[in-house]
Amino acid sequence: MPDNKNKDYENLGGVYDFDDYYDEGYESDYENGGNYADSPYGEAPYEPQQGSQGQRQQSPQRQRQGAQPRRRPSGGGSHQQGGGSRSQRPARKPQKQKSRYDDYKSPYDADTKTKKSSRPYSKKKTHPVRNAIRIALLIIVVLALIFNLMLWHYCGLVEHIEGGKRAKTDASMTSSDVRNILIIGSDTRTVEERGRTDSMILLSINSKRKEIVMTSFMRDMYVNIKGFNADGESIDTWGKMNSAYVYGGAELLMDTIEYNFDIQVDDYVYIDFYSFVDIVDAIGGIDMEITDEEAEGMIPPMAEQNKIMELPKGTDYLDHGGKLHLNGNQALAYARLRYVGNADFERTSRQREVISKIIETVKSSGPFTMMDFAKTSAKSLRSNMSRWQLFGLCYKALFSMKYKTVSLRLPDDESFSYGTTDDGQSVLTVDFDKCQALLREKIYS
Repeated sequence: MPDNKNKDYENLGGVYDFDDYYDEGYESDYENGGNYADSPYGEAPYEPQQGSQGQRQQSPQRQRQGAQPRRRPSGGGSHQQGGGSRSQRPARKPQKQKSRYDDYKSPYDADTKTKKSSRPYSKKKTHPVRNAIRIALLIIVVLALIFNLMLWHYCGLVEHIEGGKRAKTDASMTSSDVRNILIIGSDTRTVEERGRTDSMILLSINSKRKEIVMTSFMRDMYVNIKGFNADGESIDTWGKMNSAYVYGGAELLMDTIEYNFDIQVDDYVYIDFYSFVDIVDAIGGIDMEITDEEAEGMIPPMAEQNKIMELPKGTDYLDHGGKLHLNGNQALAYARLRYVGNADFERTSRQREVISKIIETVKSSGPFTMMDFAKTSAKSLRSNMSRWQLFGLCYKALFSMKYKTVSLRLPDDESFSYGTTDDGQSVLTVDFDKCQALLREKIYS
């Protein structure tokens, strides 16, 4: 009896076996060759041959009579008869499975004009103000380091003198707010020579009152010279103030000031007058107001200076007074001038005036001029202070550049009288109580 059921399925276009459908395209199906060009997949259509060694056996489902074959989703011809072949079906396009990364847009795929800041991994820019602050701080640190190194070098140029024996170190006028430094000036011609001191100025730096008091001690004051001489022997005598340095150097001079005026003096700086010339020249000179009489009176001391410094005769002479710019040689002659006006009283005033002018000029100078001044001054000075003490003093001087400057002379007009010694020397008889009260008022009150 004919199998009408199977024939009906064949009339519908044929049915593919499940196994054969999923086995298509394997190499074993094309052992006997075939025309691959007709296949949409580049392979020969599946056409089983009878009796071939590689013929596939039918599945048990097809061997069973009346088994209902599986239907394909869409109609087509039978493998063996009447139906359309696979080569006639449109090629199945491979479907790309959607990935979870398909929606991510790489920054490299963006337009080249896209700003870099849109990239999620771009480096964050530093604020320009912060960069400027960092650079400024770095410059300040470097400059501060250079300044300190130079300052330390200049302090090493000062000639250090080991302190001698002291007799008086318990004066009542003392304070942590006041630093007293004795400036000793002499017209000695060599370093080894210890002559009389023509200039004795006590520089008192009061950090509390923000003042610098310059006190000149008159060289002709008749004082008690008490302490130790240059040989370390005790000395107790009376004489002019400027002779104390001759007997026992700077230590005996400081003891003499402490003993007679009851003010503490621990440190000193010594300078000879001819090094003073170099210091004034290092800052380019100073402006001074001088009279015609002073200009003429400066000729004798300047003639002596020219001879010692081996300068031509007549160098730097002045033929008139007025507001003049003085070089180092002229400023020294002005400071040494004694026989114009009221003798030594006016000379001490000129010395304080010259020092004040030097300080003012340094304040208004540029950094390079200040460096020349510091270097020249350091090479010209001798002191009992150590290198570390000088380094600290330089810092103190920097902070005191804007301090008010006060000028003082001892004795003042109310605390002395003229006198004569037994050997006929003219001296100044001093009222020490009045001088001490004046120092306490001007420096410590």
